[in-house]
Amino acid sequence: MHPAHDLTIEEVEGLPLFPSQTSPIADGHYVVRCEEPGETTSTSDQIEHEIWFQTPPLASTTISKIHDLQLFAESRDQGQADDPLAGNWTWFELAILESETSKVPRKKDGIELIWLSHQNRFESEEYGWDKGIAFGAEHDLVRLLEEGNVIAVRLCSRFPGWWISARKGYLSIGIGKELEHKPVEYKTVLTEIKTIHQVITEVNLQNNAAFHPRLSKQLFSAENFTLTNSRPLRVLSLDGGGVRGLSSLHLLQAVFTAAKITKDPWQVFDMIGGTSTGGLIAIMLGRLKMSIKECIDNYNEVMVKVFPKVVSGAWNAGGGSRYEASKLEKAIREVVKKQLGNEEALLFDSSDNPCKIFVMAVKAKAGNNRGPVFLRSYKNPNEMSELPNIKVWEAARAASAAPAYFDPIFVGGVKLVDGGLGANNPLGWLWTELLNVFGPSRPANCFLSLGTGIAPNIGVENPSLFNMPSVIEAFASVATNSELIHILFRTLINAYAPTPNSTKYWRMNVGVPIPGTVDSHGNVVQLDNYQEIGGLDDVKKLEDLIAKTAQWVKDHPKDIQGCTTALTAHL
Repeated sequence: MHPAHDLTIEEVEGLPLFPSQTSPIADGHYVVRCEEPGETTSTSDQIEHEIWFQTPPLASTTISKIHDLQLFAESRDQGQADDPLAGNWTWFELAILESETSKVPRKKDGIELIWLSHQNRFESEEYGWDKGIAFGAEHDLVRLLEEGNVIAVRLCSRFPGWWISARKGYLSIGIGKELEHKPVEYKTVLTEIKTIHQVITEVNLQNNAAFHPRLSKQLFSAENFTLTNSRPLRVLSLDGGGVRGLSSLHLLQAVFTAAKITKDPWQVFDMIGGTSTGGLIAIMLGRLKMSIKECIDNYNEVMVKVFPKVVSGAWNAGGGSRYEASKLEKAIREVVKKQLGNEEALLFDSSDNPCKIFVMAVKAKAGNNRGPVFLRSYKNPNEMSELPNIKVWEAARAASAAPAYFDPIFVGGVKLVDGGLGANNPLGWLWTELLNVFGPSRPANCFLSLGTGIAPNIGVENPSLFNMPSVIEAFASVATNSELIHILFRTLINAYAPTPNSTKYWRMNVGVPIPGTVDSHGNVVQLDNYQEIGGLDDVKKLEDLIAKTAQWVKDHPKDIQGCTTALTAHL
């Protein structure tokens, strides 16, 4: 018997029909055939799906002999897409139904039993044949079948204007010797995901966070929970912090040096997420494929050009930004052209770059009630990109457009500002993005979160036009408190995600503590605090911050060593 993935459409068309199950079925390949056309059209962002055809109810004696399943379909879509880079939103999927009269997929531990077969052909007015994934005997789809269940082929589409039409299809079923299937269990992973998400939500609410990561409805399908043999993921999270982002790069360099890693970050990390200038660094390391040294050199150049000196007493109380956005744009464009040869290159990376990067910005008029706008170098299977044609320099500029420091940037008619005030530590967003892109069951053995320095305590003073810089600084410090997210993730990621009770999260953030003091009566005279590390634009403090960073590395050898062990385990 040939494996299903070796079959051609010509061979499939010649296979016998799936027989009656009144007696044992002989070994070989059979097909459930459909020659009735089917179609589905979408008018909103909700998924539309239609059962095209299905198997007869399967007997337990048949289920135990199924060795493989594969769909072959002749289909087309609407023939054109307004923006091809926004993705292909028509596809075929296989679903397990409870019985032949059921209209909705069966559920296991609250998870819908549906799996992607294959994407529909893209921008095609002509019908053509495509074949889907070959599901083997050890796949959850086969292992979860029960007496009387049917396998349904569903046509799916999403977002206005998307349409799928199929006119002929075959579901190939390979029958062989009887097998004993191991049980499948999703409850543990599902419970852990919901626990992490609930805690993240509660902490965000207590912290008055502007934005809250949400889990996609599409996440809760068996497609996303099916285990793979892929190696554990390595991910990097980069805080915002203006010029202080240089500290993050020196911390990363210390890790790579200790681990004796000769590869560049884009060859090591599966995903890099950043906000504010952490987003700029994510782009430089991941999309522009810089080495850490190259990134440090280029980052220094950009910061010196943009922040030549701290502007003292020059705040415009009547409004306006503190620095010229044109200088930032020019510096970023120069870096992009030097690395890619084309300063107008898209952020979306169509190459085989294994490193996915995202940065976050915020729609300037909707900062209080909307989540950040994800700017990605890849396609998220559960979310259409709002700005699929954004250029590398535009994404870097948007990520760096800190309110009051730089003017917003318009991209595709959308006014964007730096997302740091809503999510300065992107770990929560990085976690949900990993779930959507790689699935909840894909293990991860290294979450590395790099900060830009722990700032001293800042009080929120009475606002006035004459003290506007200090008021903005105070509110920004509260809104971008990354350490609270760190404390949360240190516990949750190590406890779950998804291999429990193993250390896989490391947070590195430079801070020199100043102990609090009390008087002879036990009254607090001064709270615990941290030494000054410089503002978002204070290039004069960088030399001191880098010295503090080097000392932090010397003082935390266990953190460095633990991270290097995890980072190199499957390198």
